[in-house]
Amino acid sequence: MNHSLSTNAKAILLLTAPLVAGRGTPSLKLLTLGEYKRLARFLLNQQQEPADLLGPDAQALVAQCQSVVDGERLEKLLARGFLLTQALERWQARAIWVVSRADIEYPKRLKMRLKDDAPPVLYGCGDASVLATQGLAVVGSRDADQAEIEYAERVGRLAAQARCMIFSGGARGIDQAAMRGALEAEGTVTAVLADGLERAALNREHRNLLLQGRLVLVSPYDPSARFNVGNAMQRNKLIYALADAALVVSSDHDKGGTWTGAVEQLEKLRLVPVYVRATGESRKGLEALRQKGALPWPEPTTPEALGDLLAVESIQRKERTQGDSLPFQVKEASAPGSWKGPEQVENKADSEQRQVPAIDPAEELFSKVRELLTGITTAKTDSDVARELRVSRSQAKAWLKRLVEEGVLLRKTRPVRYCAVSSQPSLFGKKGRGA
Repeated sequence: MNHSLSTNAKAILLLTAPLVAGRGTPSLKLLTLGEYKRLARFLLNQQQEPADLLGPDAQALVAQCQSVVDGERLEKLLARGFLLTQALERWQARAIWVVSRADIEYPKRLKMRLKDDAPPVLYGCGDASVLATQGLAVVGSRDADQAEIEYAERVGRLAAQARCMIFSGGARGIDQAAMRGALEAEGTVTAVLADGLERAALNREHRNLLLQGRLVLVSPYDPSARFNVGNAMQRNKLIYALADAALVVSSDHDKGGTWTGAVEQLEKLRLVPVYVRATGESRKGLEALRQKGALPWPEPTTPEALGDLLAVESIQRKERTQGDSLPFQVKEASAPGSWKGPEQVENKADSEQRQVPAIDPAEELFSKVRELLTGITTAKTDSDVARELRVSRSQAKAWLKRLVEEGVLLRKTRPVRYCAVSSQPSLFGKKGRGA
């Protein structure tokens, strides 16, 4: 995904994102989802968009927004440009992309199904285009027994054979079992994380999968966010919203994130059909979900059967939701005076989104590393680079070797260190070797 942010995305990040590197806390009170929803609707009614809050008439527009959000608070949030620049540099160094609800790259399914409850900002790592893939959400308890773990793994393998994405939350237990089964069968997986996106993106076990396009990590929360029970509960709706159907393998009764997320789908959101495991030892939670409207999983045994099941669910849902659109849509790229309604802009965005060329994740990641390391002015060891980029030493050495071969860095010896070619051009008589 392109790391170049639109002005709309910058404005939304300034209003809603912590923009804190590491484990700090924001110094200002950010807009909550509810506050941002009200502001977005107000801007829509004024035929304006978030980007206009950073434009030449921003002061007048902020004053108009006073009835929705305190003007002084808005001004302070919008003045965090330096923090935004720092945050973007940190994310880019870790190949983390960020997309706002006002951008055409934002997952269509989240817009259409969650409408203005869709997260204002989505962070991720990996090939974002696969988020539109047909898939199955698999969720369940963290403390699952071995039989349930093996069951989830089998479902993951079957999904991979059917070329269907597994959507899950990345938590231990059922989530990780389903993901593991799919990945071992050369399938694709999307993990919707409630915390630790930055840490997960740099995990050495994830790196090759991310570069191969078989794993995508996404989160509605800041990449350095710590675990929070509320966030874990809220992110469940994203797992369901991205999928064509959902399977609950195990669940406690009347408690826990799995139970809460499934009940929310069955009684309130109704985004996708919710199935529960129908074989093996049943849990009280699964029986209770059946009573609330969950369906018994038909236990497809072939890739074709699973693919057909998800295809039918997808067609039926499209018929039910045809015409849905997000109440706030960006009018970016429109000529002055040519503001369009939500439906018109959505259609245009869909067309433009299909034309976005795919980018090799491996080369995208390396290009960001090259950009960062080109600026080395003081010689650093491979351990220094690994520590600063928060990657393994072997990964850092591989990148450094390639940059030396490209002539971007110079390699000094005794001890082995690296620096930019442009920083000390007279220190080395031979490119890539220390004197």
